[in-house]
Order: sequence, then C-alpha cells, then structure tokens
Amino acid sequence: MNAIEPAIEGKSDQPVGFKPFPPTKQKVMPDVPQEMRDVLQGVAGGTAVEQLQMAQQALAQIRESVLITGTHLEEPGPEIVYVNAAFTKMTGWLPEEVVGRSPRFLQGPKTTRQTLDRLRRQLTKGESFEGEDVNYRKDGSEFFIDWYIEPLRGPAGEITYWVAVQRDVTEKRLLQAQLLQAQRLEGIGLLASGIAHDLNNVLTPVLMGCEFLREHVTDSEAHEFIQLVEDSGRRGAALVRQILSFGRGLSGASGLVEPRHIINEVAHMAQATFPKAITVRDEVPLSLWSVAADPSQLHQVVLNLCINARDAIEGAGSITLTACNLVLESAPVTARGSLEPGDHIQISVTDTGSGMPETVAAKIFEPFYSTKSADKGTGLGLSTVALIVQNLKGAIDLQTAPGQGTTFSIYLPATNMTAPKTAEALPARARQGGGRTVLIADDEAAVSTIMCEVLQSANYRAHQASNGLAALTAAERLRPDLVLLDLDMPGAVGRDIFQQFRQRFPELPIVLLSGYSAPEMEEKAPGATGMLGKPFTPAQLLGAVHDALPAA
Repeated sequence: MNAIEPAIEGKSDQPVGFKPFPPTKQKVMPDVPQEMRDVLQGVAGGTAVEQLQMAQQALAQIRESVLITGTHLEEPGPEIVYVNAAFTKMTGWLPEEVVGRSPRFLQGPKTTRQTLDRLRRQLTKGESFEGEDVNYRKDGSEFFIDWYIEPLRGPAGEITYWVAVQRDVTEKRLLQAQLLQAQRLEGIGLLASGIAHDLNNVLTPVLMGCEFLREHVTDSEAHEFIQLVEDSGRRGAALVRQILSFGRGLSGASGLVEPRHIINEVAHMAQATFPKAITVRDEVPLSLWSVAADPSQLHQVVLNLCINARDAIEGAGSITLTACNLVLESAPVTARGSLEPGDHIQISVTDTGSGMPETVAAKIFEPFYSTKSADKGTGLGLSTVALIVQNLKGAIDLQTAPGQGTTFSIYLPATNMTAPKTAEALPARARQGGGRTVLIADDEAAVSTIMCEVLQSANYRAHQASNGLAALTAAERLRPDLVLLDLDMPGAVGRDIFQQFRQRFPELPIVLLSGYSAPEMEEKAPGATGMLGKPFTPAQLLGAVHDALPAA
C-alpha cells in the first residue's frame, strides 16, 4: 500500500467514502534500477495518479471484502473510511451507509467474545490479526468470515490506517459440518456394528425363552408377563436395527406386506404402553393395498412417528393413525422425496400436541437434530424414518403449526395384490428332527443352552461347543449332520474357523449365527449354507435348521 500513498497528495477527486492517506516524501519506486523504473512507468502511464487508479480498480474487482478504518480503538471504535464492492455484495451495506461508522455494527449475538478480546489485544500492540468469526448482514442473517487485519504505516513507522480483508466462508463451514456429520455417522456405523452383536446375543435368549415358556406355562396372568418381556425384547431388537439402518444404511429383507396389520399392532402397543392420558386409535380400511417393504422397517417407521407424537403431547391428548389408498399423478408439493405417478398408500399419524414452528419443522429430519433433552432423544428417530421411506421409494409430508398439533404422512408405492399369509406354526416335519445331530458353536452360554433345549424338544440331538477350536474337535468326534456356527468367538477368527470346517468337512451344512447383519455375515464367510441373524425365535431357529438339512 505504501506505493500508492504519495499519489493521494493534492488529489481532489477521491472515491466516495475514501479519506486520503497522509502525505509522504517517500519515493514512488525506491531502489529500483532505471531500466525497470522505465518499464513500470510505461505500464502505469508514468504517473502516480494512474497507479492509484489502477489500485482502486483492483480493489473493486477482487472477491474479498476490503475495509479500511482509522486507528482509534476506543469506544465507539475506529471509523470506516473505505469499503470495496465485495464488501457491499457480502453484507448488503452500501459505502455511504457505513463510512464514518465503526465496523462493530457487523457483530452480533454469535460473534465470540474471545475473538474480539484477542483482536483488541493485538491491534493495541500494533500487531496484525487473523481469525474466524460470525458477522451479520444488513438483513440480519449471519455468515462466517475468515479475516485478517494489517496496519498501514506512515514514513516514521506510525500506524495510520488498519486494512481488514474478509472472506465469506459460510459454505466452507457448512461443508466442514457435513463432513464432520458424515464422519460421526461412520463412527456410529462402526460402533453399531460392534454393539449389535453383543446386544443381539443378550436379546436372543430373552426372545427364545419367552416363546419356550409360553408353551410350558398355562397360567394366564403369567402369559401376560411373558408377553410384556417379549415385547420389550422386540423393542430392544428394533432399536438395534434402527441404529444399524441409520449408521450403515443397511436394508432389510423386502417382501409383500399388508400395512394394515402393522398399523393395528403399533396402535395396540402404543395404547398399552403410552401414558393413560393419551388416547391412541387407528382408522385403517380392510381394503388397504400392500407394499413391497421389510416389515420390521415399516413397523419401525410407524412406531417412531407414534413415539414422536407421544413426546409432543403434554398431559392429555390423542394420537390417530389413519391409512388410505391413493392414485397419485404427482407428489404433494411439501413432501420430502419424489414419487412416481400411480398407486400408493398414505399412512398418517396425527397428534394433538404442541406443534412446531417453521424453523423447527425445517430441521426436523436432520440427523442428530432434536428439540428434546439429551436424556430423551438422540435426533435419530425422524432421520431414520426419512431414510427408510426414501429407500422404499416413498415420500414423507409434514403439516404442523404451533398449538395446532402435527400430522406426518407417509406415501409408499403400492400394489393391489394380496400379501401371502404366513403360517403361525412351522410345518410338522420342521419340528421332527429325526434324531439327527446338530453341533452348536457359540461362546454365549445362555444362547447355546436355550438353542439346545429348543432343538432337543424337536427331536434333534444337540451338542454345544464354546469356541471355534472346540467345535472343530467336537465335529471330528460327533460327525454332526449340521453345524450352527457363531462368527465371533474367542480362540480363532470366525471366518478362519468357517474355512477350516469347509476344508475338513466340505459337504457339511453350516448355518452362520451372528448379531451382525446378513450382508456382513456374507462378507465374513461367503458360501455358507444359511445365515441366522440374532436375535431369533425358536420358530426361526427350527426353520433355518430344517431348510439347511437335506431331506431325510
């Protein structure tokens, strides 16, 4: 900047809002060889005035905001003497509106006190400053700036002006936040994969034990408690699937599902478990079309919406679940997602709760965004709902207003085909083991013990091994007809044990057991006869054993 200082002396047509720098007798091009000086003077037109004009044009063209102030740092602060066009574009303020004012009017509620204190200390010492903070535009909107301030000095070394250069880094900060969020989700995915195995090992004997007890206990009151334990176990399993679905984007097994049964089941569960002051009812036609979906994920969507509705109600209120068939020509304007024209079903959950303002409704599907306290919500519920609906090629719509309750509507592609009926009980032959030998290799004693009970009750000869190496030794001795092999046991890596089984017993059917998902099991041990994800029920266990064994 020193190169343009002497050019201002005697100049009367200064740019609007620009106060001249103090005059100086410093040479325009000191210590420059004559040949180079001739070139520079030719390029600049030979005058310092033209050099100043060129500098002014450069300031007007650069993308960074440039702001020049005086040196008075006490209240009300230094006066602005110049701003360039980029400053106006960034903030919305015109030069004539800011010249003579302190730049402190750009600060606001989120401008950090720590940064401002450091700025004052460094400028007081005559030092340059660099940092990031939040500023505010003329319309009140906030934006992030990356800025630095340098002093302009006179011929005696005194500071005559401060020059601040600011860059709008709002988009950069948003991208950084998205990256951090993606890394956080990746961490959750890795964590979820690990804890899912342990949690599913815990839940397996709970769910299997409930069904086993139900067959051996006749007292009706005891059956109610068994059902309560089983429902809690299933809710725990659903939570594990929720974290896995969101953290890893895993999809479940898709099939033709009748949503009517799922809506009725969720409504019944909600009425039984939600506070008594909340009334839950469902209005679903018998003729509701079917959808192609994973029933557990669809159950998860409806249940999450009901839980969200429950939390929005303070005191007494109601939650209404409705559904209908629709033939859509286009998606609702406010829907999140895209829909193809054609047959759809609409599932709506309406509450009489507090409702939401537009600022909250706009963020409600964002991961980790929650209006609840940390002990009541993680911000994963509605974001998981949105993810599942998106995977099902559907859309979700929200209607809400403060004090007027909320309605979430789910739109899913439908078919008027009838979903196949699933038998409650296994075929009789699946319960007749015929004395065949099954080796269970699982280090969880509770899991393997109850599996033995179930298999023995179906006339299988069941044996246990607590680790992979023990299972190999037992297989040499027992020559089993089938091995149920857990993939995560002490003593050896699951995939290594699986490969050793394949080498020693190439024709032996092997069903993999794991708390991990089916894709993860397939990745760890490709080529297994079957896979059974924990937690599972006695019926699922016997079905997997029956399917893996050759016909007797």
